[in-house]
Amino acid sequence: MPAAPTTLAALRSLLAARFPEKTRRLAGVIPTGVEAVDKALDGGLPVGRLTELVSTAPSSGGQTVLTHLLVSTRSARQRVALVDGADSFTPGTVQPDILRHLVWVRCRTPAETLAAADLLVRDGNYGVVALDLRGLAERALRRQPATVWYRLQRAAEGGAAAVLVLTPHPLVPAVPWRLILRTPLTIEQVRTPRKVLAARLAVEIDRGHAAAQEELAG
Repeated sequence: MPAAPTTLAALRSLLAARFPEKTRRLAGVIPTGVEAVDKALDGGLPVGRLTELVSTAPSSGGQTVLTHLLVSTRSARQRVALVDGADSFTPGTVQPDILRHLVWVRCRTPAETLAAADLLVRDGNYGVVALDLRGLAERALRRQPATVWYRLQRAAEGGAAAVLVLTPHPLVPAVPWRLILRTPLTIEQVRTPRKVLAARLAVEIDRGHAAAQEELAG
């Protein structure tokens, strides 16, 4: 198993070769394609900020949001980087064309995942950087120092990417926007068409971070 620095060095070289020029800085929001999420965020994921989406149950809609985000950004021709902390993403669940704009980084540990996300956010070539921490051990996630998160927040500020952090429980310190999916989906709901399922998702806004949101907006 290669060490994290070697892995990140290889990723940095790949990015430099594939995207020799930085993309133009974006502004505003990036719609996810899920009405409840976009409504809660006044239109979509805020560019230059972190948004935490907490799925408190294994089947509470986090994967549905991620899939719709891939479809929405593909339609808008925006590049997306998915940093997959537990190597759990299944490409076969989406149409191949949806994956053409996606860079999928498969990781093994929280430290490696956060380091890769920091690199991709700073790279400047992505409309969205999605950091999926679901499936990683809670104890290992809790051991990550707060300074790592603050570094990622600073990297995102004023940058070209909207950063979506998918977590199994509230995790990101002082995040401006935290949305929570609490209701697990039934077997019948999981089998419903993706668009219908997305329309039924119930999103809760963590009111404890409303003050931080207002400060950033001001």
